[in-house]
Amino acid sequence: MSDPQTDIARIQECIVEADLRISAQIAQIERMVETGRDTTEAQDLLGQLEALVEQWHVRRRIILDDVATARSSATRVGL
Repeated sequence: MSDPQTDIARIQECIVEADLRISAQIAQIERMVETGRDTTEAQDLLGQLEALVEQWHVRRRIILDDVATARSSATRVGL
């Protein structure tokens, strides 16, 4: 079983990295628009990156909720 704090830290790193990639993709799309290039695929990739970040946020929330539930249960049992 992995440590929840380690999992959260890894997920946070993924979120930060993906946010940087999203920023770079937005900048790339802006350059493409300026030069009149088709941005269809670039926009699709941006959407996929944004969906990925959303999933990382959901995963982080699930882990945090599990930790809170475990602590609450331990408190009720007197651990």
